[in-house]
Amino acid sequence: MSFSAIINSFKGVDSFNTFSLPYKKLIIGFTIFNFLFERYVSFRQYKLLQKKDKKLPKVLEGKIDTKKFEESDAYGLAKSKFEMFSSTLGVVLSIATLLIQPFVWNYSVFYGDKILSFILRREYHMNLIASNIAFFILFTLISTLTSFPLSYYQHFVLEEKFGFNKMTKKLFFTDLIKTNLLVFVLASPIIYLLGWILKKCTDNFIFYIWLFVLFLQVTMFLLNDLVIQPMFNKFTPLDNQELKDKIDALAKECGFPLSKIFMVDGSKRSSHSNAYFTGLPFMKKKIVIFDTLIKDSSVDEVVAVLGHEIGHWKMNHITKMLIFSQIHFAVFFKLFESVYKNESLFSNLGFIIDRSSLKTTATLPGSNIAVINDYPFLIGLILFSQLIQPTDTLMSFCLNLFSRHNEYEADKYAADLGKGEKLKTALISLQVANLSTISVDSLFSMYHYSHPTLPERLEAIDKHIIASEKKEN
Repeated sequence: MSFSAIINSFKGVDSFNTFSLPYKKLIIGFTIFNFLFERYVSFRQYKLLQKKDKKLPKVLEGKIDTKKFEESDAYGLAKSKFEMFSSTLGVVLSIATLLIQPFVWNYSVFYGDKILSFILRREYHMNLIASNIAFFILFTLISTLTSFPLSYYQHFVLEEKFGFNKMTKKLFFTDLIKTNLLVFVLASPIIYLLGWILKKCTDNFIFYIWLFVLFLQVTMFLLNDLVIQPMFNKFTPLDNQELKDKIDALAKECGFPLSKIFMVDGSKRSSHSNAYFTGLPFMKKKIVIFDTLIKDSSVDEVVAVLGHEIGHWKMNHITKMLIFSQIHFAVFFKLFESVYKNESLFSNLGFIIDRSSLKTTATLPGSNIAVINDYPFLIGLILFSQLIQPTDTLMSFCLNLFSRHNEYEADKYAADLGKGEKLKTALISLQVANLSTISVDSLFSMYHYSHPTLPERLEAIDKHIIASEKKEN
C-alpha cells in the first residue's frame, strides 16, 4: 500500500472538525503570494540603488561626503542582491519543508521510540508532548543545516567585503553550537508546558495561554539579560568617567531609574554600533553601550543617543508594545484554538491521526510511518502560522508604522532635553559607520523599516528645534 493510500484510509476516522479545505494548496499559495509581494517591494529598492543619478538628500548635504554616500548605496545594493537570492532559496525551502514535515514527524517518532526503548531496555512509546519535542529537535537540526551556508556567506563574504565582520570562524561555529544547545534546552520545557495547557485547560484556553505567554516573555527577558547575553558577550562596567558622569546626570534629570552602566564588546563580532537599556517595566534599568559606539562617537553624542533611548522609557513605548503583543497573542491563539483540532488540516498535509488507537504514538507494521491518537499541536501551530501569512504582511506594516511613530517621539524627547543637535550628529555618525542605506524606496521603507530613514529623522528633529526656539522667544 502506498503512503498516500495509507493516509486516505485514515481521513474519515473520528474527525473533530468536518470543515475541510485544500490546506496544502492554500499554504503554498499564500507562501508564493507573500514571496512575490516581497520581491516586488525589494525590486523597487534594488532599481533605486542601481540608478546612477541619485542625489544626496538636501538635509545631508555637507554632512556626508559623496564617497560615503556611494559606499552606503553599494553596501545596500550588495545586501539587496543577497536578500533576493536568500529569499528565493527561502521560499523553495519553505515549500519543501511543508512537504517533508510528515516525514520528519515520522522519523522523529520512529527513532525517538527506538532510542528510548534501547535506553530503557523495554518497549517504549513516547507520549504526544515528547513526540512534539522530538519533532522540534530534528526539525531544528534540519533548519540549521539548510540555513548554515547563507549565514556563513553573509558573515565571511558580504560583511567581510565591506569591513564589518570581526568574527573569527572559530567564534562563528562556537556561536552556532551555543545557540542550538540553548534552543534545545529552553524550547523543550516551553513545548511541554504548551502541550500541557492545551490538554488540561480547554475550558479557559485563552486565559491560561495568555498567562503562559506573559510568564514566558518575562522569563525569557530575564534569562536573556542575566544568562544568555553573557554567554556570548563580555559586559564590563563603563570605565569612561566623563561619559559615566554625564549619563548619571541625564538619568537624574529625566527621573530614569538607572542602576548600572555597562560596555559590551560588540566589536569582536561586528563594527556596527548600538546602545540600549534593559529592565522590566517599573524596575531599575541597566544601560548597555557597544564599545564601537564609544569609539566612533563623542561623549555628548553617546549621551544624546541615550537621551533618545530614555525617551522610549518616558513615553512608555516598551509597555505599550508589551500590551500590544499580549492582544496579538490572545487573538492568534483564539484563532488557533478553532483550527488546530481540524483533522482535515493534518490529513491534507500527510499526517495520520487515529483517534481510536489506544497508543498515543505508534508506527504502522513494517514501516516507519507514525500514527497518533491526538493532534500534534506544535505542527498545528506551524501550519496555522503559515495559513495566516496574509495577515502577517498587514501586521508588519502596522507594527512598523507604530514603531516609527515611537522613534519620532523618542527623538523629540531628546531634542526637548537640548540634545537635538548632538543627536543629529550622532545619527549621521552611526549612518556613516554602519554604511546604512541612504537611498530608500518609500514602500520598501514602510514594509521593512522599523525606524524612519535618516533624512526623515533629521528633518523632524530640525522642526522640533525650530519650534522650541520660537516658544522661548
